[in-house]
Amino acid sequence: MTTEQKHDVLVIGGGNGGMSAAARLRRRGCPDVGLVEPSEVHVYKPLQNYVATGTAPARILARDQASLVPDGVRWHRAAAVHVDPERRRVLLDDGSALRYGDLLLAPGARIDWDRLPGAAEALEDGIAVTAFHERHLARTEERLRALRAGRAVFTLHEQPASGRETALKPLLIACDRWRASGALDRIEVVLVHDGDALHPVPEIAAEIARHLDRYGVRVLLRTRVAAIEPGAVVLEGPAGRRTERAELVHLLPPYAAPVLAAASGLDAPGTDGFLAVDPETLRHPAHERIWCVGDAADLGDARTGGALRHQVRIAVENIRRSRAGIPLVRYDGYTVAPIATARRSLSFGEYDRALRLRSSIPLVDGLRSSPLWHLLDRYALPQLYWHGILAGRA
Repeated sequence: MTTEQKHDVLVIGGGNGGMSAAARLRRRGCPDVGLVEPSEVHVYKPLQNYVATGTAPARILARDQASLVPDGVRWHRAAAVHVDPERRRVLLDDGSALRYGDLLLAPGARIDWDRLPGAAEALEDGIAVTAFHERHLARTEERLRALRAGRAVFTLHEQPASGRETALKPLLIACDRWRASGALDRIEVVLVHDGDALHPVPEIAAEIARHLDRYGVRVLLRTRVAAIEPGAVVLEGPAGRRTERAELVHLLPPYAAPVLAAASGLDAPGTDGFLAVDPETLRHPAHERIWCVGDAADLGDARTGGALRHQVRIAVENIRRSRAGIPLVRYDGYTVAPIATARRSLSFGEYDRALRLRSSIPLVDGLRSSPLWHLLDRYALPQLYWHGILAGRA
């Protein structure tokens, strides 16, 4: 029999949250950090919208995972399939098992195209495109560029959604490109959103509406795409169920919880299979040595990279505080809605759980769309991500 390896802190998930948490743990003096992640490639997801709209090259999107694993972190190249909280033991899909002192869960959410009938087929050779998965970016850019007339439908939906507001980026960038090429007057652009408002923060909703109106976008609230058919979308809303012709439909994917959560009993009634978590301390409500961050956690807040940076900082600090027996710090639900309103302009609305506007840079209006925020989002933040966030410095 082999001895099961044990880590002081074990991190599940090598995306934004997991990788940055592992690095921050090491920087805060944790002597032994393990990282469980099967993927060999690490993708900076916020750039996907720029690549899919032809405003950034695909080569800047991803890096080898091995080049990003922090020094002193043991990388287990496998997927976690089950967590035993009582024994503090994690089973991996290669048959091995790991033990832990504390466990930080950041496995992310998964895209489940089966939840939208016809989507998988339409993404391969039909009318559907998406900027939310790297495999579809080249085709998305090609289809957006080639469209010269007809109806283009873009979808937005409430939680769960990874980077919900960023689904407006491809819509508004595409509109800007179509206007510049003279095609916008021949394209009917429709935004389908199942929510009651464009955004839960009224000020952000007003800024979004200002730009949608500028491009002549028809907005259908309390409406969802229920299915995709050849050359058409099936809509369900206040007017009932109907089918509308479409030449293109851009999808914010249907997201589902990672299988690991329910399989390990780490979800709870009302979380729809997502990880149960105290939204302020980021600790699992039933297991004091388990901490949850990111898209897999049922925090009740928007799932964005900006939110995740704050969550990781607080979770790592609370692991230390919990061990020291001192009061835990609290997460206020901070997040950010980076919405590109044109090819070179962006709104950077920050807000918290109480739906209050926030500002990371005092006396600067982040809400009003500006080329300054575009430069930050397109050029500065990717460099901060690769060299600061993933290194545990930011």
